[in-house]
Amino acid sequence: MRYIGDGTPWPEERSRKFVERQIDLFGERGFCLWKLAPRDGDGLIGFCGLQPLPEQEEIEIGWWLARAWWGRGLATEAARVALHDGFERVELRRIVAIAQPANTASVGIMRKLGMRFERIVEPRGIQVVMYAIEGGL
Repeated sequence: MRYIGDGTPWPEERSRKFVERQIDLFGERGFCLWKLAPRDGDGLIGFCGLQPLPEQEEIEIGWWLARAWWGRGLATEAARVALHDGFERVELRRIVAIAQPANTASVGIMRKLGMRFERIVEPRGIQVVMYAIEGGL
């Protein structure tokens, strides 16, 4: 959670609302953040997928992994699948990603995905870099 919001763990109620939001988002738009599980299917290692970027007219790709799973290429692998899904199935034309500038691992993933730096934004008062990629039809 170091680079999610202000870095503090979420209380149970916020976590429950997050899951409910993803279910609602999938029902409304056909996409959301997906649960990432280990190959044996037992447990939760993180999330990856698409969601509307708050306070923007953009669709964001995002990924969160538990620290024990960092450095294995899993976020990049999941993000490539989510990008493909967004451009091919959902037929988006543009997808953005944001990260706090100190989160060099996520910025590196954005670059590996072919995303390009666009600008610095401050959703919810936290400064982040925004990268974008265009694709689709």
